[in-house]
Amino acid sequence: MIGGITLNAKHKILLLLTFWAAFFLTGCGKDAELENYKANMNQFFENIRVIDSSINALDPNSETAVSDLLSLLDSMNTSFEQMASLNVPSGFPGVDELADEASEYMSEAVSYYHQAYEGEYNANLEDAARQNYERANVRFQYIVSILHGDIPEEIYTYEEEEPSSEEASESGGETASEPE
Repeated sequence: MIGGITLNAKHKILLLLTFWAAFFLTGCGKDAELENYKANMNQFFENIRVIDSSINALDPNSETAVSDLLSLLDSMNTSFEQMASLNVPSGFPGVDELADEASEYMSEAVSYYHQAYEGEYNANLEDAARQNYERANVRFQYIVSILHGDIPEEIYTYEEEEPSSEEASESGGETASEPE
């Protein structure tokens, strides 16, 4: 483990990159916007793959391991920012918002990693960094699912219907209200 990023998280990224590559290598029409998005996302996946490989290749006993890791995480953050700035073609509900959230969480994670390792080590900041890093990856997994046509149940939003007047009279005229 280097900087709170476990091998398990690294393998998740690699697995997701494989799914993405499979998605984008299948024909989905010749829509220019979609083709541009595919090309940009393929570049994003390649960037993340290279960064992931570089993180895996770091020697944790090296004197430069921490600075090398922070530099690679900065690059990963830049890639996430670029991914979030892409125009998402229609037909992928929620991907734009999820990409923004993933980028924000990655940015927070990288900031916390810098704070945790620059100067005196701070375990609490490293833990906050790891949590944000994991949140970014969860959103990234959601994006992959949506692009494959599956909307994860975890991100469904349900709106409660207000009870009908008949239901309200049966409950003594009281209706539940949303918290303020």
